[in-house]
Amino acid sequence: MLDLKARRPRWSLSTRIFLAFALVVAATGAASLYALASVAALRHELGFLRQQALPLLDEVRQSAEALRGFDEALQRAAPEDLEWVVRLLPNARPYQRVERVLSRSHRADQLARPPQLVQWLWQTKPPLPALDAELVPLRTSREMLDRIGQDHELAQAAGNLQRATTDAAAYDVLASGLQRAIADRRLPDAARLVVELRRMIRQVHGALGKAQVAFEKGLAARADQAQQAESNLVALVASTAALSLLVSVLMLLVSVVALRPLGALTEVVRRFAQGDRQARASAAGAEEIALLADEWNRMAGALTDREAQLLAQREELGRAERLTALGHMAARMAHEVRNPLSSIGLNAEMLGEELAAGQELDRSEARELVAAIGAEVERLRELTEGYLARTRPDQGSLQEFDLTALVHEIVEFLRPELDRRGVTVVIAAEPLALVHGDAGGMRQVLWNLLRNAWEAQQPGGKVWLEVAVLGTEVVLAVEDAGPGVPEALAEQVFQPFFTNKAQGTGIGLAVVREIARQHQGTVQLVAGRYGTGARFEVVVPGVGGRAAMSPVLTQGEARG
Repeated sequence: MLDLKARRPRWSLSTRIFLAFALVVAATGAASLYALASVAALRHELGFLRQQALPLLDEVRQSAEALRGFDEALQRAAPEDLEWVVRLLPNARPYQRVERVLSRSHRADQLARPPQLVQWLWQTKPPLPALDAELVPLRTSREMLDRIGQDHELAQAAGNLQRATTDAAAYDVLASGLQRAIADRRLPDAARLVVELRRMIRQVHGALGKAQVAFEKGLAARADQAQQAESNLVALVASTAALSLLVSVLMLLVSVVALRPLGALTEVVRRFAQGDRQARASAAGAEEIALLADEWNRMAGALTDREAQLLAQREELGRAERLTALGHMAARMAHEVRNPLSSIGLNAEMLGEELAAGQELDRSEARELVAAIGAEVERLRELTEGYLARTRPDQGSLQEFDLTALVHEIVEFLRPELDRRGVTVVIAAEPLALVHGDAGGMRQVLWNLLRNAWEAQQPGGKVWLEVAVLGTEVVLAVEDAGPGVPEALAEQVFQPFFTNKAQGTGIGLAVVREIARQHQGTVQLVAGRYGTGARFEVVVPGVGGRAAMSPVLTQGEARG
């Protein structure tokens, strides 16, 4: 026997395959998780750029360009022609532009944060664009307001500066003062106010320009990081695919080499199945295959030994079966011969009574009795010569016959026996019930069932015979008025040599079932319709088939 412990590898074939598969699954899972995070981050970046960053950058750029245009327009304005400046100033609104840009910047800052999964896997957070460094100081700046307060003439031209607390409020005061100076035609005051307004616009324009540059740098950094993440993702997917392919190829080669002995083992099994009982496998290859080959060799040896034992037992059993079959055949033959001999004896006895009567012999009745005796002798000859042939009937002997006519024929033939026993037979049969089969076999079925029926009851009993065509099947039913058969014995009564009669052989119902099977039919014991007696129903295929009909009484009560 193969010593598997001495050659046990560090890892079995299944373990190696599992580890390789686990490696591929782990690598693929990690790459898929990272790819999912990267794709989510890239998708977030693209959405942020398209929906928040680029519109915000456009607004910063447009605000800076608009303020530069306002500054240039104010620079070209003549002191005597400033009415159009008054109409232009409400559109400038530099500090309101700063507020709007900061509001959008704060909203964009909140939306710039990637999803939680991305933050967990992507440790380096993308840089956020910052606008607050340049624009937030403009909200609270008082630089221009203090300058105006120090210039007495400018402060007087501007008007009431007490309500102004920041440069944004001072801008509105200056714009209102410019409108009054132009309306009053105070050109020197208007010129001072225009210069100060330009200075404030240039301050906001410069802050927006610096914020734009910082914002563009931040977006460029985010774009570079997104591009780097995309490159990392491509490299990771490519390396994972290469690793999976490499591991798959290696495992394929290992599997081919390791499983090669299975071909030899399969050939050994095929040779053993074809009869080569000395075929044995070589215990080579992986641990599992070597163990399988070793177990196969042990099983093949055990099967060979068992086969030799079974062959010897089969020969002994065959001899015993032949003796048993011979006994069964002799008993069945005796049972089948007994029925015709009984009828022959009865008819011979009646013929003897006719001859011994001393009166004029009724030749017509005598001929009928002699003919009946001859028919039964012929039947005995057929039984003795064709007994074994009917156990597997020749298909050439099958023919089409009318089961109803066969029932009437047998009842007429058995009238003397029925009359002697005082048995009343009630026949309810279809006018025509065609069956394709062995008429002699069906005659034997009827004879056995009728004999069981009159033997199961006291003299003067009653037997019901029914023949019905149900669709494509023909049903033959025989019911007696005896005590019936216990339900527990419903199947045992069809077994050979089982009988509950004192003088019975237990062959009759077994023969009935065998003949029914030869006709592709069935026979079963069912509940009686007319009393508590036994009712046997034989179902065989009919010829042609027709609609089911209720049994029609073609012959009334007839005493045998």
